Amino acid sequence: MSNKPVVAVGVVIIDHKKRFLIAKRAADKPMPDKWEFPGGKLEENESLEACGVREIKEELELDISIELYLGCEKVLYQHKEFVLHFFTASLNEAEQEFVLNEHSDARWLALEELNTYDFPAGELGIMHKIKKVIEE
Repeated sequence: MSNKPVVAVGVVIIDHKKRFLIAKRAADKPMPDKWEFPGGKLEENESLEACGVREIKEELELDISIELYLGCEKVLYQHKEFVLHFFTASLNEAEQEFVLNEHSDARWLALEELNTYDFPAGELGIMHKIKKVIEE
């Protein structure tokens, strides 16, 4: 087993109403039933941006454009280190409907609703940057 960290991308999709999309992890996944910014693991020879676009297409069937790099956080979960890179993104077409291919639920939220969801990333410093970008 490798000690190499798992590199992953989280995408904060912001719509034209300044709402953002969160998704609920399936019950059979690590951190079950927690809400997250969707995304996933980086594949070999893939850029972080391409990973974000691919993962959102696979998980939610949305076409997005990556916009702003927010930074990264290191997280230890079940004795494995993860390096999570976060980006903002916009929908390529405003009226797209998401499809739940990986998650049990997803919804668009206003910033003030964020604290009402069980978010494993809630303690991460990146949440402050996300809030700042959404407030702009």
